Amino acid sequence: MADLRRIRWDRFPRRPKPEDRVSANFWFGELTRSDLADRLSIRNSFTSVKQVRAAVYLCRNVLQPMRDEFGAFSPNSVYRCQALERALKKKPANWSSSSQHTAGEACDVTIPGIATLDLAQWVARNLEFDQLICECYDPAKGPSSGWVHVSLRPPGTRDNRRQLLSYIFDHDRRSYVYVDGLRAMA
Repeated sequence: MADLRRIRWDRFPRRPKPEDRVSANFWFGELTRSDLADRLSIRNSFTSVKQVRAAVYLCRNVLQPMRDEFGAFSPNSVYRCQALERALKKKPANWSSSSQHTAGEACDVTIPGIATLDLAQWVARNLEFDQLICECYDPAKGPSSGWVHVSLRPPGTRDNRRQLLSYIFDHDRRSYVYVDGLRAMA
């Protein structure tokens, strides 16, 4: 296990080992870990150094501060290869995702014991981000229902928009929709 915490994100090596440390409390393997990929035998690995470096930047500037504040957790999802995105979204083999997860710029997080909406509001107040989405949060299903999606563009790419959204069930449309702001399902 190598300690790569002192290597600048924009100089990070192309192929670190899964057990290498990228921040005080995160190891590199957590950035590609996926239960769905394991179940479907999809090799969820980075295809470029740009993706690796974006994920390390995200880890150090979003995931680590969240762990510092709330304690131990493992992200639900960070990087997703195109094959994993297609499997997750049930899309055909020729479909290509534009999700920031495929660029290493996004993570989905649930922290046991912390209400999803509270976590999203903490991120909005304390961290830099591109998009912050409170997804599928329904207090009737418990405080940790749903998850928080946070994306962060690394310096030298595009500006971070600080966009606040929620993905909630619309009873009139009978489907999930994106709405402005952070909120729970009604």
